[in-house]
Amino acid sequence: MTRGFLFEINTYLRSTKIFDRNLLKKFYTVLYYLIVAVLLFTGVTKVVDPLPLLETLKLIPIVPEDLVVPVATLLPVLEVGLGLLMLLKIKLNVILPLVVMLFFIFFAFSIYGNFVGLNADCGCFGNVVKSEFGWGMIVRNCVLFVGSVYINFNIRSCKTNN
Repeated sequence: MTRGFLFEINTYLRSTKIFDRNLLKKFYTVLYYLIVAVLLFTGVTKVVDPLPLLETLKLIPIVPEDLVVPVATLLPVLEVGLGLLMLLKIKLNVILPLVVMLFFIFFAFSIYGNFVGLNADCGCFGNVVKSEFGWGMIVRNCVLFVGSVYINFNIRSCKTNN
């Protein structure tokens, strides 16, 4: 009985416009380019003004003081590089898992900063956009992480051929 019921639900969901394949492809494409834009924007703003990121990294006891400057230098380069490679659709089978890992680190860092009580701008967007630790940052990073996971697992079924 349960199997028949689940089959009926699956059949119904596939027949509704909510799960229309074209709509899912459009959603995927918008999400894909949103993540590209976020990576490029955050990377460029950190290149232009790395000071907020440097200050935030100094507050984290996990990051040794000797690594603060190299991390603050490499992170924007990594973000811009991943964003450009996604934009150009080069080696997506390698790039997308890296993007997922990067957004997971940002998500975990936002949780850490919130619960430890960091009261500073995270330096995520340089001085262009203020982004302080709190629930808003956690939700934003969670959405980016889940979105990147969705893109990573649906790359074959929703190719972006725009």
